[in-house]
Amino acid sequence: MRGRARSGPARSVLTSSAAEAVGGEQGGCMDGGHGSAHLIVLRGPNLGALHRLEGTEVVVGGDPFRAGVVLNDSRVAPAHARIFPGPGAHYFVEPLAGGPGRTELNGEALIAARPLRDGDRLALGESLLEFSEPDALKAELNESLRRALNEDHLTGLLSKPRFDEEFEGALAAARAREEPLGVIMADVDNLKEINDEHGHLLGEFTVGEVGHILDAVLGEGRRRATRFGGDEYQAILPGEDAPATAALAESVRSAVEEHTFERDGVTVSPTLSVGTAAHPEAGSTTDDLTRAADRALYRAKQAGGNTVSE
Repeated sequence: MRGRARSGPARSVLTSSAAEAVGGEQGGCMDGGHGSAHLIVLRGPNLGALHRLEGTEVVVGGDPFRAGVVLNDSRVAPAHARIFPGPGAHYFVEPLAGGPGRTELNGEALIAARPLRDGDRLALGESLLEFSEPDALKAELNESLRRALNEDHLTGLLSKPRFDEEFEGALAAARAREEPLGVIMADVDNLKEINDEHGHLLGEFTVGEVGHILDAVLGEGRRRATRFGGDEYQAILPGEDAPATAALAESVRSAVEEHTFERDGVTVSPTLSVGTAAHPEAGSTTDDLTRAADRALYRAKQAGGNTVSE
């Protein structure tokens, strides 16, 4: 699944007053030589999401433009708390501007910077996150849990429930900032023929490969994609208007057409039909935009397939 690279606030250091308050306490170390410290969401809309801490400051909040750890939780402020390196190479957590929901560390109100220890639980709004110090086995377990909850097993794209959460959050941010958001719906044109002629194992391989191609074309950043159904895909493109969305959809279509799909000495040539839509012209809800892109996909199929329709 694509990385979560985001722009965020500049790094800062622990203030002198906060350092005095926590100087005598031991927090979670940044690098124990066994992987990296991380946060995992135990409760809330982003259940199972894993966020690795890389020794720099990260903001936790609901705004993807301001936070590096984004929680799609209506009771989490845009920039709710920050986690940052402090004295002794340990991580600390500090509340930021008050949000609509609670901010607690291990069940106690968080009102100032506090050190983080292995197993500490941070409650923000309706979400609960657990902090883990570097531990290879625990990191492997949490990574497996993250994949099971959040990734589609064939394509590595987001699972549909997780994608829906990301779609809602991205669209809310687009509305608030009065920015566009593009939506893509795509469908493999000739999967039935591939299944009938070569068997479902090759068809399954084809579905996975198309997902990998879609992921590669979308690239890093705030773009997200999922497998919508058996051989259908959906993607969101925050910040992209209708022409830009159509152009990227064409890049996806042509990449599939040009790719060599080969397994066990058998080569097939699937093609892709793609429909696009964009906020605000096509609607202001996820359902509106999905329907609009789906109608465009239908037009692409009716035109003979292997094309993009707006």
